[in-house]
Amino acid sequence: MGSRSSVADVEIRPGGKEDVEAAYGVLVVCDLGRWFDLTLEQFRAWWPTYRGTWIAEGGTVVGYAAARSDEVEVYVVPEVRRRGIGTRLLAKAEAAAAADRVTATARREEAAAAPFLERHGYRFGSETWLMQIDLDREQPEPVWPEGIEVRSFRVADARAIKELLDVAYAKEPDFREQPFEDWSRFMLDDTSFEAESWFVAEAADRSLAGAALNWKEGFVKDLVVHPAHRRRGLGEALMLHTFRHFRARGAPAVTLKTDSINTSQAWRLYERLGMRKIRIYDDFEKRR
Repeated sequence: MGSRSSVADVEIRPGGKEDVEAAYGVLVVCDLGRWFDLTLEQFRAWWPTYRGTWIAEGGTVVGYAAARSDEVEVYVVPEVRRRGIGTRLLAKAEAAAAADRVTATARREEAAAAPFLERHGYRFGSETWLMQIDLDREQPEPVWPEGIEVRSFRVADARAIKELLDVAYAKEPDFREQPFEDWSRFMLDDTSFEAESWFVAEAADRSLAGAALNWKEGFVKDLVVHPAHRRRGLGEALMLHTFRHFRARGAPAVTLKTDSINTSQAWRLYERLGMRKIRIYDDFEKRR
């Protein structure tokens, strides 16, 4: 991508579905790490979930920004940074964010990210961690709490799963309840979804006690336990079941994302099971 001679050479315009491949190219060049290792098709499915997208174009696409609820994202290829392009993109995304508090996440190794956000009124709030376990050895068999049975997901479970997520996450500080249709489209239509890698724990009365919703690549998207079934070892059993499932398929590792403000401090469980932090992201917020 050729560099631009001046800021004026770069146009900021709304993004459309025809811009997905170019925006994905920016994402790849920015090298955000394993958490953001989306395939082009995953990114294409993600694109419509944004409230708005903007493209920075000057001969070629050199950046893009997006807004989703209270989250904003800005990406500019390294060779054209420090020319005000990121500032212009950020202003567009912030204007579309639907909240009094706007959030942004930056990879800690990206030295320019934190100073950029701080110059624009953001303050550090918390950390997000990408954690991983290598599956180079057999994992212990899970021990299920009394009365619990585990099985794979069925489409008929979808609404009950969504209700379980809402109950389990209700007290998390960054939780925002989504309409079922939005959640279903985002999760069940994702190219990484497969029913056999979603595990549902049923209680004796057939209600859902917990679930591990895993992308087929070996990423734990959601691990949830209903408040009435916590402190019984169900979360640990679901994780061990997940590890053994992916090891049997030949996957080299299982990864997940968690953060420092998780009220259950789930990272303690993950560390006890042998997972380790492989990348740290800093979460920033701006009050308006």
